Amino acid sequence: MVTHVVDDQQTVVAAAGHWEALAVPGTDFSWRESFCLSMVERRGPTMAPDVLTIPGYAALATGVLARVRAYLGVPLEGDGGAFFGTLCAFAGAPQQGAPEDLLSTVELVGQMLSTILAHEQVALARSHEAAMAYALAERDHRTGLLNRRGWEAALVREDHRVDRYGSSAGILTATVEQPGRADHAAHPAAEHLLALCAEVLIATSRPGDVQARLEGEEFTVLAIECDARCLQAIQAKLRVEMRTAGVPVTIGVANRRVGEHLTETSARAHAAMNADKRRRQEWRT
Repeated sequence: MVTHVVDDQQTVVAAAGHWEALAVPGTDFSWRESFCLSMVERRGPTMAPDVLTIPGYAALATGVLARVRAYLGVPLEGDGGAFFGTLCAFAGAPQQGAPEDLLSTVELVGQMLSTILAHEQVALARSHEAAMAYALAERDHRTGLLNRRGWEAALVREDHRVDRYGSSAGILTATVEQPGRADHAAHPAAEHLLALCAEVLIATSRPGDVQARLEGEEFTVLAIECDARCLQAIQAKLRVEMRTAGVPVTIGVANRRVGEHLTETSARAHAAMNADKRRRQEWRT
C-alpha cells in the first residue's frame, strides 16, 4: 500500500495484492494503532519477517491486525522533506529467509515515490497560486466585485449560454452620485459609499446574478434568466434599497435583444443610465 497520513488518519492512496479488497483507495485506518507509526518512530524495524517477535509490533497484532504476521514499510516524504505517509506491505504468514536485497529495493522505490510526491505537491501549490492570482486579477480590490476584466469575461460566458439555450438576460448599470467634490473618488466618505453600494448590489441581486465595479463610481449587474418585467422589478427594488441605505444612485437597464451581444446590451444600459442622469439634472434645475 501507499498511504497518506493526516493527524490520526492513515488513508490508503493505492493498494495491490491479496488483501487489496480490505484496503481500497480512500480507506482510513488509525495512525496511532498502525505498524507504520511504530516503524516511523523506530519502535520496530523496517522489515519484520515475523511481527510477533518484535515487541513494538506484537502489541499491535490485535483485532483486524491480528491476521498480520509479517510487515515491511518505509516512510515517504513530500515537498521540503515533510512526512507524507508510507509505502508498506503485509503478509498473513511469517516470511522465512526474506532476501536482504528486498529491503534495498523497497527503500529505492520509496525514494522514487517521495521525489514524485514532492514534485506533484510543488506543482499543485503553484497551480493553486496561479489560479488565485488569476482570480484576484478579475476582482476590484476595493469592493471585492468583478472588475472590468472579470465583467467582460462574464459577458462572454453568458453570451455563449444564451446563444445555446435561448435564455433571456438583462443588464443594470448604476452610478453613485457624489456631487460637490472634484476629488470624491479618494475621499473617505466616498469610499464608504462605494463599499455600501457594493453591499446593496449583492443583497438585492438574485442567486447566479453577476455584480461588477467597472471604474470610479460605476457599478453593473448581469441578471441571468431575466426578462423585461424581471429586470424592472430588480431596478425598483434596488432604488428602494439604495435610498434606504443612503446611497444616491442613477440607474439604467436594458434587456438583451435577439442576436445581440451582451456588450451591446451593456452599452444600452449605460446610455439609459446617462439619460436618467440628465433627466434628474434637468429636474433639479
